Amino acid sequence: MENAPFIVSQASETDRATFYRRTYAHVAGAFAGFASLLYAFFVSGIAESIMVGLMKLTQAAGTFSWLIVLAVFWGGTYVAQKMATNRASRPSQYLGLGLYVLLQALIFIPVIYVVALQTHGDIAQILFPACAVTGALVLGLSVAVFFTGVNFSFLRIVVVVGSICALGAILVFSLMGINPGTWFALAMILLMSTVILYQTWVIKDECSTEDYVLAAMILFSAFVTLLWYVIQFFLGRRSE
Repeated sequence: MENAPFIVSQASETDRATFYRRTYAHVAGAFAGFASLLYAFFVSGIAESIMVGLMKLTQAAGTFSWLIVLAVFWGGTYVAQKMATNRASRPSQYLGLGLYVLLQALIFIPVIYVVALQTHGDIAQILFPACAVTGALVLGLSVAVFFTGVNFSFLRIVVVVGSICALGAILVFSLMGINPGTWFALAMILLMSTVILYQTWVIKDECSTEDYVLAAMILFSAFVTLLWYVIQFFLGRRSE
């Protein structure tokens, strides 16, 4: 591994530019892999097999089925994060990022399946505007961090408390078999927007110039989670 002596905000302009170029190139690569995996899952029939398995799990475990899925996802995410934070091994970081992209592609299968059902196979009706809204939000929030110079560290408490409340709500909804609805999706969009502001600031002011793989994973995680809830919001509006 290369030495990482400088925090991004304290590095030279050339090093900062290189860091951001590497980071966002990796984010773009992660999204390309994410989209390719989803496409491959649906074309190959793997997605249908997974949905059949989820239906069987629901029949066997009832309201606990989604909790089981989330537990597996969170466990896999923990492993991916540990690998991505291994500064002593670049291959480990790439394996962590790759594992997380795979996990996100798998967890997105049910929502894409629902989108396909509601649009009678024309998923672009929801995915295109959802991706556009997500992209616009990400761009606006990133600009706010990079060009305003505001210290967003104060958002840490908001992110922590909001995440705990969101986790509690998800657990309750899953246990009671309640559809969270459009308002919860909107609340999560606001929370994830706050997370993106905070994490983008963390990358700029706390990461080193050699942490671009880890930074890419942090950003991809926030961006793809935001996309999830934007899709949920569009689905909720369509069914109302």
